[in-house]
Amino acid sequence: MSKRTRQFRKPFERATVHVVMALIPRLPRRGVLFLASVGGRLGYWFDSRSRRIGLANLDVAFGDSKPAREKKQILKISFVTMVRTLIDTFWFAHKPAERLEKYVDVDGSALVFFEDKAHICITAHFGNWEIIGLLSGHMGRPLSSIATPVKNEIVNKHFIRAREATGQVIIPRAGALRKLLGILRKNGKTAFLADQNTTKADGGIWVDFFSLPVLVTAAPALLAGRTGAEILMGFCAPQPNGRYRIYATKTFDPPQATDEETVLKMTEQITRATEEEIRQHPQYWLWMYKRWKTKKPGSETAGYPWYCDPIRVVSPTE
Repeated sequence: MSKRTRQFRKPFERATVHVVMALIPRLPRRGVLFLASVGGRLGYWFDSRSRRIGLANLDVAFGDSKPAREKKQILKISFVTMVRTLIDTFWFAHKPAERLEKYVDVDGSALVFFEDKAHICITAHFGNWEIIGLLSGHMGRPLSSIATPVKNEIVNKHFIRAREATGQVIIPRAGALRKLLGILRKNGKTAFLADQNTTKADGGIWVDFFSLPVLVTAAPALLAGRTGAEILMGFCAPQPNGRYRIYATKTFDPPQATDEETVLKMTEQITRATEEEIRQHPQYWLWMYKRWKTKKPGSETAGYPWYCDPIRVVSPTE
């Protein structure tokens, strides 16, 4: 797209975004679910590239253990879940106290999230991860999270405003580790998505995920070792009638050291716990995400999905 065309489209895109953001909070709950269902189904059928990525990822994760028909059904639900998460990020940011209390259930296993102590909270692109941040702020235990900005600047501003509606703080990547360290030492809570691609330059280390090496952030293990904060694994799964359920799966004691081997071991445990939850409820994970886009140097190309360019192999120092 030419620069002139992009400049011409900008005001129309801006107007469209403002209209959509103004309408979503006013939808009834049934309207949100209907829009998510229709949007997700349309996305599955018309976004052929995302559909290819999703099916390729399902092949990586499950191979021949699941038939093609089941994988397609999982991916269809994943599309709907993604759209519902997107819409609900803005829907719950409007009248958050009323809506969170009405539509979000907290399992007894997750009550530890809201204790008055430092915690490193780990989740994934699973169900509605954004609700965890909104509810934590509503419960008086706001999270500090690192979020990758959306390319569209206007949409990104709306996202940040919605995410911070109840007190969650979105931290820029630059200098984030030092800021999170200070927050934990002041008895605060931080949050990470454990299934994001993280370059080695940003602190990523190689860990197996569904039997293939991927780059995973080592920050939670490092922060836990330096501050003594527990690491909590938790997820937010969609429920019938437009509800959500927040629950915890594992709690990890902080490592006693921050050497390379100890950090790797802790990061492997976190990644393994994430994989276990995705295996149990695959329909709620974001399969359209290019999780295996980078191949570990020296690894066999076989097994990686089609979007992993064999030429795009990071060097050991990258």
